[in-house]
Amino acid sequence: MVFRRCPQCGSTSDDAYGFCIKCGYEFPEIPKTETTCPLCGFQNPDEADYCVKCGTPLIFKNQLENNSYINPVVINKTPASEPVGEKPSRFHTILVVLGYLFSILGGLVGLIIAIYLITRKDRSLKKHGYIQLAIFLFYIILIAALYATGNIPPDAIAQYKQLIAGNGTLRL
Repeated sequence: MVFRRCPQCGSTSDDAYGFCIKCGYEFPEIPKTETTCPLCGFQNPDEADYCVKCGTPLIFKNQLENNSYINPVVINKTPASEPVGEKPSRFHTILVVLGYLFSILGGLVGLIIAIYLITRKDRSLKKHGYIQLAIFLFYIILIAALYATGNIPPDAIAQYKQLIAGNGTLRL
């Protein structure tokens, strides 16, 4: 079974049919030589292990037995995925939980943890960092909107300091 990429629509089809199952493009016959690329059909030099035109591994090379192929399979070229990077350790797991806690409660500690998580290579940690940053920004926007509409009085910070000091009552 040989999988081939259709040059017309780009989909992958089994060569056993002789045509693309998506658009009907008829595949040309692949000459059965060791150095012919199974994907693009380019005739490569004898010493090549990979196609010099498209980079596909020449998997037919050294697989001839009595001039017939032994189950040839073409490996489709796919873009390399991002490196996973570091795996989340126990420290990172605890940091994610603390990050959510401090982001929900508010404060700069939540912001610092979110920024730290965003700088990690692991996608999962980055995702949690962005979510925590979004929570923090939501609170900032909410407080600014309440202050702009007058629901938070301009002297609220002074009242809060007096309340904490114990020498005042909260006025609304």
